[in-house]
Amino acid sequence: MPEAPQMFHDPTIVGSWPALTARLDGDAVLTRWATTEPALAGITGVADLVAACSETSEHERGNAVLGALVRLAAVDGGRDDDALDLLLHLLSGLVWTMARQLRDLSPDIVAVVVGELTCQIRRYPWQRRPRAVAANLRAETRRAVLAELRPRDRRHPERGEFLTVDGDVTRLIPADPCDDAEDVDVADLLQWAVRSGVDAADLELLIATECGRDLQQGGDSKVAAEYGISTRTLYRRRNRTIAALRIVARDYLAAVA
Repeated sequence: MPEAPQMFHDPTIVGSWPALTARLDGDAVLTRWATTEPALAGITGVADLVAACSETSEHERGNAVLGALVRLAAVDGGRDDDALDLLLHLLSGLVWTMARQLRDLSPDIVAVVVGELTCQIRRYPWQRRPRAVAANLRAETRRAVLAELRPRDRRHPERGEFLTVDGDVTRLIPADPCDDAEDVDVADLLQWAVRSGVDAADLELLIATECGRDLQQGGDSKVAAEYGISTRTLYRRRNRTIAALRIVARDYLAAVA
């Protein structure tokens, strides 16, 4: 699995990791699971299981272990709550990475991601998708979170995404998986973008559409009218500018790091 297991240190997220491991080891739960899940054979404690799922383990071994846990946790499998809690802890790296990438979409993004990952585990199609379990869970969780927090209008699919959840462009943060920066000097970033060749008029339009999001319904149309363009052109230029900004942001962050 891409992210090494990190476990949640905050017990309010999915419960206490030390308490869970103590219970599983004390009751020999993993040994019991191994009687129905051959992939868990030889794993007698949580430490062994974590090692099997770590990024240093053989890929097929880690996937087999995750697959066994998913079957135990799924509603059409064992419906085991301990297996679910264990999976959520093991996939905590996935949660933190996704929450960092999507943090502008909700102030409770960690809870949203954990909740959706829980749903994806419970209904995971383990009979059809036995391979790449972590990758499948990541992709489906991300897709569902984006559908919930950044829904697209089926009549206007070209509208694409917004930069922020509330139109506050001063909180602009590049949605890049490799970005570990806590914040960005947006004015400096925009100046860098212009110097890098991003059209200043497109940036101005992007900022106008973001600031107009606190208007009543029809804010995009009003901005488009003010600029003398159609809403379709507005959405096309905005999406193009967002894509350009994210490319430029990588170079900007590297330069100011």
